[in-house]
Amino acid sequence: MNKQAVLIVSLTLLCGCLCTQRENLADMQVLPQAVSAQPAPAAEQPAVQEISPATPETPEAPAVLAKAPQAQAAATPAARAEKPLSAGKLKSIQQAIAEDTEFLQDEPEETDEQEPESAAKAETSAETDASEAPAGTDAARLVAQARANQTLSAPVAETPAFKNEPLIPLNGRRLSPFAYEPLSSDANTPAQWRGEQLKFGVYYSFVKAGTAYIKNRGLTEINGRKAYLIQTSAFSASVIDAVFKVRDINYSWIDSENFYSLGYMQSLREGNYRRDEWLIFDDANGRYYGEVQKKEEPRIIAGELSQKVLDMLSSLYFVRAQNLEVGKDVVFDIVNREQQYPLVVKVLKKETVKTDAGKFHCWVVEPQFRGEGIFVAKGKSLKVWLTADEYKMPVKMQAEVFIGSVKAELLEYKRN
Repeated sequence: MNKQAVLIVSLTLLCGCLCTQRENLADMQVLPQAVSAQPAPAAEQPAVQEISPATPETPEAPAVLAKAPQAQAAATPAARAEKPLSAGKLKSIQQAIAEDTEFLQDEPEETDEQEPESAAKAETSAETDASEAPAGTDAARLVAQARANQTLSAPVAETPAFKNEPLIPLNGRRLSPFAYEPLSSDANTPAQWRGEQLKFGVYYSFVKAGTAYIKNRGLTEINGRKAYLIQTSAFSASVIDAVFKVRDINYSWIDSENFYSLGYMQSLREGNYRRDEWLIFDDANGRYYGEVQKKEEPRIIAGELSQKVLDMLSSLYFVRAQNLEVGKDVVFDIVNREQQYPLVVKVLKKETVKTDAGKFHCWVVEPQFRGEGIFVAKGKSLKVWLTADEYKMPVKMQAEVFIGSVKAELLEYKRN
């Protein structure tokens, strides 16, 4: 893992959930073979059904949320006291951040280099200009059709769920056309994350680097299928804003019956780096399509799908829907940045952890590529703590990085 990626890991850890989202965060080995997910028993993992091209994401404010019962856990604890930094400490932190992120300020060009094993897949999943060949023309038509079918003129407004929670303005960001769909309450659904709102503190080397939120915004309808809209947002702390301001927002639309992804959207603002990307997963026709835009004009991206897939954010929820057992792996395929590859999540053990939100007995899981840690080049790892109850709520995430570790801990949570 690149030394320069330390800060980005800390602030986008929750937005990716099981893996960082920036293409330069890890030298990941893309595996060409697809691995099918192991479905849970019918009670938790409904039979897989055909999914039509999917999508949207738009904010909707949760109704007044009540504290959820959780053994030994307080839903709204007092905020962690933060000690003010000395001028010397502040200067050293800012210098370290500036050095570690200097290469991002110039926004290096993406490389077209591919792992030999994934060259064949790259031919079907490379970025495509709308004017190129039949596949590109077809993808451009599908993107235009999705834009034309937007239901609302603006995304559903988001409402803060926590005291003093900031919101990210969506103006100037290239949103998925399916962000313009109405939302409804998910109160009557069986999913354990119904009405769930989570607030995390993100820490790097004992310094609070930022705050992140994971929210279930409710249900929307995608091509006749009900889907949960899951949103994450990440904010750098004010001490970091001066040198590397982060305001990231991500959406994932999760099929309410089989928990596979119908599509995702990423909108990243990290220092001078900006990237807007959205994809629709049309597994019924074995394809995905969407757009990506940095500073240039938006470009069409498209590729083939070999099976139902997940994106980085929805993969966390897919794992939560499984019956976990120590020593039993959860395996599924991920699509991220136009590449499809298998992800193996190992269930390591049970452990009790304490955060500002309370004390929780948890499953400890570790996402891995087949036979290797998630940060392949350095053998580093990411561990996630999920409550060992009906909710399997994430309460802690910790990643080893080049110097030290980054962790995210639950500060508060709410449920309907």
